[in-house]
Amino acid sequence: MSTDPSQYQETTDPEEVRQLNLEGEVVETDCAEKTSSAGEKLKRIIDKYGFTELGDRLEREYTPPKPATLRELQQKVNIKILDQNMRGALTTEAEYEDCCHRLTADDRELTKDRLNRLGIDGEAVLNDMISHGTVQNYLRTYRDVKKQGRRRNTCEESATSMIAIQNRVETVLKDVVTSHSERDQIPTEPEVDVRMNVVCPNCDESVSIVDYLQLRQCPRCI
Repeated sequence: MSTDPSQYQETTDPEEVRQLNLEGEVVETDCAEKTSSAGEKLKRIIDKYGFTELGDRLEREYTPPKPATLRELQQKVNIKILDQNMRGALTTEAEYEDCCHRLTADDRELTKDRLNRLGIDGEAVLNDMISHGTVQNYLRTYRDVKKQGRRRNTCEESATSMIAIQNRVETVLKDVVTSHSERDQIPTEPEVDVRMNVVCPNCDESVSIVDYLQLRQCPRCI
């Protein structure tokens, strides 16, 4: 199974690109953030909003003994940005909680529409939002957080990540074939079948990577 990071460079979301994080997992990062300025967007956000304690907090929460995930840190930063922009606006607690819920659910369009209805520039707020890849780049570039000292994923956690990736690929493929089928560019809409397999070095059989990780061995060799 290939681990070439270049295979993750294309995405259907124009605002994100894929890369490998410090633990080898696939994450998203803002396409506007060049490799030469990795993490600079988060640094700009910290300066823009005066989040003087945020860098120390992210570094502290990302390191042992109880390290948070990059996605958890991303959501905390984005909620903090949302909270800062909603201060002074005539909003109810329910409206604020609804925006937070939509934001953590990655529902960008509905979040933008809701903010616009509240008299807040939704486009500007969402442009300040960061990806968890941006958090990683900031910690690595500006806080010198290294791979050492981070807890490695268990087999079960990696299996869960593989399932999420497989589901995402399946969703993208379904959208692709449906789009071409509706425009009569392909004769019929094929059934999508996404499998992520590895070849066992002992029996030479192709088996599910999820099963291999969950069982911690080849299911055919048991």
